[in-house]
Amino acid sequence: MKPFHKGLIILGLVFLAFYIPFRITYAWYTTPSSCQKCHEVAPYYTSWQKSAHKNTDCMDCHVTRGPFHRLDSFSRGIRDVAENITGDYGLFTNSIYYNSNCIACHIGNFKPESNAPIMPDNHAIKIKKGLGCNNCHRDTGHKNGLGVDLKFEP
Repeated sequence: MKPFHKGLIILGLVFLAFYIPFRITYAWYTTPSSCQKCHEVAPYYTSWQKSAHKNTDCMDCHVTRGPFHRLDSFSRGIRDVAENITGDYGLFTNSIYYNSNCIACHIGNFKPESNAPIMPDNHAIKIKKGLGCNNCHRDTGHKNGLGVDLKFEP
């Protein structure tokens, strides 16, 4: 076997050695039941169960779309675990949601939520003005600001 072919095989095996565990842990830890295991997320999980979005997975709102969405989610997950272990909750602890995800569901482009109510026509004007969905629909997915005070107490 030529050295070039050996190198490709080794590279492929190294890739698989990292990719397979990544995919398994991503699938395991990106479910609502795994999200709620952190004490600071538990109240949001409880309020999510009572919301209109209770059949929508956390990742549908809180992960970007595109070719690197899993890597983005994974890196934020590592940050969240590190914050949980160290107890050092920094500036970037807030969970992110993406207006593009709201829009994709509510214009019928996102298949898992194709039953979502279609966005009213007047919302296009608000979106063009740069208003985020959360400006008006603050507590839609779950109650926001639960337990918020001047200092975060774990």
